[in-house]
Amino acid sequence: MHRRRFLRRFAAGGALLTAGCSALRGPGVPFRFAVVNRRERAYHVDFTLRTSHGDALVDGAADVAPRPPGDDEYAELTVEDLARVRNGDEIDARVRVDGRTYEETYEVTCAESDAAESALFFRIRHPEAPASNPTGMEFGGSEC
Repeated sequence: MHRRRFLRRFAAGGALLTAGCSALRGPGVPFRFAVVNRRERAYHVDFTLRTSHGDALVDGAADVAPRPPGDDEYAELTVEDLARVRNGDEIDARVRVDGRTYEETYEVTCAESDAAESALFFRIRHPEAPASNPTGMEFGGSEC
């Protein structure tokens, strides 16, 4: 009987200790997702982002405008403040463009840097893509 009471108390104390650890990590920073289009045509994009625990951050679809004229211009569809993230958090992303699905798991690494934001981008690159990426479509994240 004493053993069961000890185990119940130990389990409850462990849960409290775990809660304290996550509270010590702080509230996190805002996370955003963007689709960047550097091509001269519009695209319909379906996208889903989830935490590594399976919680949905966003599940949607949108038309991304073509880039405006000019070499350094691009069109961007941005979804702001999807979640509060901390370094080490992982985001599973799935994007569908022109019948092809692209998937990525992004690990947050810039949440503690004042010089960077925490964001994941899906880039539709210029059509003259390198041989290493013939579709010209790729994920990229914040660099700190």
